[in-house]
Amino acid sequence: MGIPDCLLAFNHGLFVMLELKVVKKGRKVLLSPHQVAFHIKHADLRCPTYILVQHFAKGSPLTNKSELLLYCGEQAIDLAARGVDTPALARWPWTQIAWADLRKHLVE
Repeated sequence: MGIPDCLLAFNHGLFVMLELKVVKKGRKVLLSPHQVAFHIKHADLRCPTYILVQHFAKGSPLTNKSELLLYCGEQAIDLAARGVDTPALARWPWTQIAWADLRKHLVE
């Protein structure tokens, strides 16, 4: 319980909370009921939260076969129910993460 894993500070006093998850097998993202409630509550308050998921393709143990998926906090209920089948805001191959693009999504 508590707050998401990362608190990011950007220019102009913008703070964003980021939950980090890893899915090594299957498609399910393990979000606790508390985590889902936190993201939904903060979305209602217009406080930006995101969930960043590293998904290993078809259960491959190889990091270079994984991808990074970004979800907004408003998607927490869907993400807990449907896992990585939930449409992501953005996705990148693990070996080609566009960090500037990720930052752009977080500050929008």
